[in-house]
Formats: sequence, structure tokens, C-alpha cells
Amino acid sequence: MAPRAEILIAEDEPSARRGFRALFEGEGYAVRTARDGEEAVAKFIERRPDAVLLDVMMPKMNGIAACAEMRKADLLVPILFFTAMPSDVGAVRALGLGADDYIDKAKSPEELLARVAAVLRRAAAAAKPRADALGLGGVTVDFAAMTASGDGVSAELTKSEALFLRLLASERGRCFSFDEIFAALRGEGYIGDDNAVRCIAKRLKAKLGRAGELISNTRGIRYKLVR
Repeated sequence: MAPRAEILIAEDEPSARRGFRALFEGEGYAVRTARDGEEAVAKFIERRPDAVLLDVMMPKMNGIAACAEMRKADLLVPILFFTAMPSDVGAVRALGLGADDYIDKAKSPEELLARVAAVLRRAAAAAKPRADALGLGGVTVDFAAMTASGDGVSAELTKSEALFLRLLASERGRCFSFDEIFAALRGEGYIGDDNAVRCIAKRLKAKLGRAGELISNTRGIRYKLVR
């Protein structure tokens, strides 16, 4: 029998915490919980889960700060945010700090389960052996280490930036729509914020220096990697 995936859930409201535990245990997941951001980080460091669900607003340490601390320890474990305000600037900012997704607490349990299953599938696929280096002029992007170096560049990439660039590199010269980019970043059927993609592209181009000019934005709605 395959081992159960383990979910770490950080939620300060006791009734919500119990509800989320019951939901995921009912689907066969192993669950650990934390009452605040500090406890979540401690449990994350103690034993890596397969995925993390973080409430944005928590005592002692909020979810965004907790995510940043977790990413210092591990770049690959999927992290999702719960938020009562899906358009919250903080939640969008969290994506830039390495979160994989965020979800409105008012959404159905089925959608939450589907989002978690999707990030776990992507994490499993990412763990498979594959070509993990890309040359962009004098810059080498190491997708395994999530770094870019050479030609005066020395930068760490966020998971979103790496996934975005890997997608463009998968068919160099082809224009990818926002929907295709959303699917690569967050999963099929994800309806995202166009501005979040623009922010990812802008940060990535800045990190890549002159090589960033190879990322082309066509008519403001499509991106491609120039041949």
C-alpha cells in the first residue's frame, strides 16, 4: 500500500482547524495541525510534510512570514494559503515569496481537495528526472537548484518564476496564453489574476539581466521565449 500523503494545516480558529483535519483525513491524508505561524514553522522543520495549508492571518507569526521561513528550509514542498479575501494583496505577495496557490475559505470542500491534489501531482511530476538546465545567452538557469548565474547574473528563482520559465522553454518561440501559464503555475482549470503573471514575468526578467530580454510579451496577453 502506498504511503499516505501528509498535510500540515496551520489555522488559529479551533473549529476550522478541526473541520479541515476531518476533511483531509476523510480523504485518506495524514494530517498534522498548528495553531499559529510559529508552531507551523517548527513542525515543518521537524518533519517535512507533502503539502502545507496556511491561514494568512494568524497570531505570533502570520502566514506570509511563515511561508518565507519555510522556503528558507525547503523550496519544493507545495504551500497553499487560506484567505477570507482572495484578492488580498498579501495573498498575491505570498505567491512571490514561494507559495503555490491561495484559495478563498468560502470555496467548497471539493475545490479545496482538488487544489491540494493538483499541487501534489505537480510536485510528484517535478521530482521525476528531467532536463534541469537552460542556457539563455551567457546565463545558465538551473531548475533543480532554482538559480540563474553567468553574464553578471547571480540570482535565486521562486518556484513560480522557475515554472513560468520552464513552460516558455518547453516550446521556445511559441506564444503561451495566460490560461496556459495559469495551468502550468497552479493547475488545469485555475482562474488566476493576470497581474500576478505580469509581476512574475517582470521579476524574472529583472533577475536574468540581459538574458531577460529573451522573454517577450506579445500584445500584453501572451508570453514567449525568443529563439
